[in-house]
Amino acid sequence: MSEIVVSPTGGAQLLDRAVILLDLVADGGVEGISLKELTARSGLNTATCHRILNTLVGHKLLARDDKKRRYRLGARMAIYGVRAARGPGIISRCEVALSRLRRRTGDTTHLMARFNHDLVCLDRRDGECIVPTLTGSIGGFVPLGAGPGSISMLAFLDEDEQDYIIRANIERYGAYRNLTEEKVRQLIADTRTRGYAVDIGELIPGIAGVAMPIMLPGEKPGAALSFTLLCAKLTPGVIEHYAALLKEEIDAIVGQ
Repeated sequence: MSEIVVSPTGGAQLLDRAVILLDLVADGGVEGISLKELTARSGLNTATCHRILNTLVGHKLLARDDKKRRYRLGARMAIYGVRAARGPGIISRCEVALSRLRRRTGDTTHLMARFNHDLVCLDRRDGECIVPTLTGSIGGFVPLGAGPGSISMLAFLDEDEQDYIIRANIERYGAYRNLTEEKVRQLIADTRTRGYAVDIGELIPGIAGVAMPIMLPGEKPGAALSFTLLCAKLTPGVIEHYAALLKEEIDAIVGQ
């Protein structure tokens, strides 16, 4: 795509240009595409291209890697994609499971998915007690490696892919409490042995999390179910019980 479709009004023309840039970034894949490449391929001048890109980043439609100076699709695009395919998609397949887990425990449940180097919250059911979470509301995202949802998926990827993701996100980990590369690697090892990921108040004081990946046959883990709850509820056996509930629901999802 190399030409701009000129529209009769400024607003429509701006939308046309934004869509062209989104298409070009999508073609750039996981590695993304630079401003220079986007300017050359879109036919836009640098100032206009940069202004539109900044707006798209602000709305989470694009993500910018400031170190590499490249753009890739943002977390919100993942939300739009799964909602467009809601019929047979992962959200639809997990709706009943989320509601049932919430009803059986009274705690907040989440459906998370991997999108490039991020973990995105696709769906959630709030528990009886509203608790803070890393991703916040639906559409919120964190770097893979932050939180039990993302660790549960990272743990079951190939080591080369794990290393690639960790290196890509290493500078972002500093924004999270007690999170370092060494800590992420230890959590991955523990999760791989245990079969599920656990956080007991390390990232958010007083808040615990339990997560398990959804492993579809022949596919890499691209989604996970998780609980968020108060650490005060962690009487002996609770973590193991919640992990068993997650496994029960995930087995049913995979068997659909």
